[in-house]
This record gives sequence, structure tokens and C-alpha cells, in this order.
Amino acid sequence: MAERSASTYRLLLEEAQELGRLDGRWAAAFEPLEAPIEPGGRCLGRTAAEFARLLWEDRPGNPPSGLELNAPSWYATGFAEGLAARRAELQRTDHRVPSRPANG
Repeated sequence: MAERSASTYRLLLEEAQELGRLDGRWAAAFEPLEAPIEPGGRCLGRTAAEFARLLWEDRPGNPPSGLELNAPSWYATGFAEGLAARRAELQRTDHRVPSRPANG
């Protein structure tokens, strides 16, 4: 049972990281390139406790306390990864697009 529980916990942390990556990729369209990547205190607009409950979904009981403590860090790591990856993609795309000659 402990092995299954540890496996579930790890999967939930990985889910938090993936949600962060998706949010980071999305945020790249709005964040200036010069803006530093800083972890925030919220995950998907939720507090750490709310985020842990979201990840825990319909499982019985309360989420483990470690999920509330660690999931925000995993989310923030994923957010930074997603933001950096999307920024890099956007920069590569910007260099490939030829400029249009001015009509004159």
C-alpha cells in the first residue's frame, strides 16, 4: 500500500509540474521577454491548499500534507520551463519571418 501511495503522490507532483508547463507556455504570449521568471504564491489562481485539493480530485480523504507543501514548487518549476521553452520558440520564429518591404 505504501508503494502505491508513493506512486500516486509522485504522479500528482508530476501533474502539478505539467499544469505549470502548460500555464507557462500560455503566459509567454503575455509576459514581456525581459520579465524575470519568478515563482508565485498561487497555482492556477489557487492557494497551495486549494491546488492540492484540485490535484487530489475525487480521492477519498484529504490530500497528504506534503502535496500542499510540494505541489506549488513543482508547478512553479513547470511554469518556468514552459515559459522559457515558449519564449525560445517565439524568438526562433521571429528570426525566421522575413520583414516585408515597405510600400513606397
